[in-house]
Amino acid sequence: MDLQAEKLSILQAIMNINDEGLIMDVKAFLSDRKTDWFDELTEDQQKDVLEGLAEADRGETVPHSEVVKMYSKWGLK
Repeated sequence: MDLQAEKLSILQAIMNINDEGLIMDVKAFLSDRKTDWFDELTEDQQKDVLEGLAEADRGETVPHSEVVKMYSKWGLK
């Protein structure tokens, strides 16, 4: 996705709107929107998270009990 092109497209659409209520809704949406933690990650970090989710979806996980066994030898619980 070309983010700059998307922004320009949205700006053009907003510039052509004459509905004051819709403009106020857009303004309220933008001012109330909270940043998602995922959006604050670097691109590499986002890729790692998405890959981990894909692995989990494919069932490529290690049960918690196995992880506890693996790390218990270092005194971690």
